[in-house]
Amino acid sequence: MTPDKKTYGRLNLCAEMVRRGSRLADIGTDHGYLPISLCREEKIPSALACDINPLPLRSAQHNILKYNLSDRIRTRLSDGLLQVRPDEADDIVIAGMGGELIRDILTAAPWVRDRDKHLVLQPMTHHEDLIRWLYENGFVIDRQEAVKDADKYYTVLSAHYTGETRACDLYTAIVGKLALNQAESRAFLSRSLQNLRNKCKGDPSLLPTVQQLEEAIRETE
Repeated sequence: MTPDKKTYGRLNLCAEMVRRGSRLADIGTDHGYLPISLCREEKIPSALACDINPLPLRSAQHNILKYNLSDRIRTRLSDGLLQVRPDEADDIVIAGMGGELIRDILTAAPWVRDRDKHLVLQPMTHHEDLIRWLYENGFVIDRQEAVKDADKYYTVLSAHYTGETRACDLYTAIVGKLALNQAESRAFLSRSLQNLRNKCKGDPSLLPTVQQLEEAIRETE
């Protein structure tokens, strides 16, 4: 995604899942493209563009000035959500990080356990660890899709807190709420299956999950 031209990638899917009219906190904002695009489209009134590193934050500041959005988008140096107050954001996007890091960011910000908050999460790796954490900590996944971006497949999901925890086995954590009848979902899960097969060589206890996932993919091809 760029502020001027959309591409059909992971950030566009994140943008699609942001609720209209919400105040956004974009964690790991990099160049600030996501909040800039959403503000220019008038989908959101305001945003916090946060990053742990000063260099990408300066890039975001430059782009925000370029598009005359300084009155609507603020930048903030923040380690995850640690410098964001609960009353500053309704929707929280955390994209472009490993699932384990996203999990740790959410764990460190207990205020996200609020029924009015909405999470949009795009793990680059270990999505199953993030999904398991969400289920076991009282969140429900509202929507999850897979998308192709630069010849790789990623998953994006939206979630909110209900307080109702549920057990989550490995198969459920890997598949989440992906629709297996969609080609992008099958392609994404095929990569997960290959990773699981590799792990299975050192851990035979994973074999039942490998077989379950193989069968699920095969039935929808």
